[in-house]
Amino acid sequence: MVSSVSFHPFISHFPPALFVAGLALLYLAKKRNDPKLGSAASFNLSLGLLASVVASFSGMMSVDINLRTTVDIEGHQGYSFLFTVLYGFAAGYSYTNSYSRTAVGFYTVGLVTMCICLFTGYLLVY
Repeated sequence: MVSSVSFHPFISHFPPALFVAGLALLYLAKKRNDPKLGSAASFNLSLGLLASVVASFSGMMSVDINLRTTVDIEGHQGYSFLFTVLYGFAAGYSYTNSYSRTAVGFYTVGLVTMCICLFTGYLLVY
C-alpha cells in the first residue's frame, strides 16, 4: 500500500502536465479547426481535474507542520486549492464554450496560478 506521504509527490505531477497539454490541444483545435482535438483537450482537462483533486487531498493528508513553517505550507495549500477550483472552471468551459473571453481568462489565470503553485511546492521540497 502506498502511504499518503509518498502518494502526493507521485500524483501531483499529473495536473500541471495535463493542464498544459489540454491548453495546447485547445490551441491546436482552434488553429486547425479540428473538433477531435477539442474533445481530446476536454478529456485531458477532465483527467487533470480529477488528478488535481486527488493531489490536493493527498497533500492535505501528508502534511507535517513540524517540518516547515505554517505560512509556507498553508500558502502552497491555498494556491493548490485555487488552482483546483480554476481547473474545474477551465474543464467546464472546455466542454461548453471553449474559446469565449471568459474561458480564455480562466485558462490564463489557471496557468499563472499553476506556476505559483508549482513554485511554492518546489520551495517546500528544497
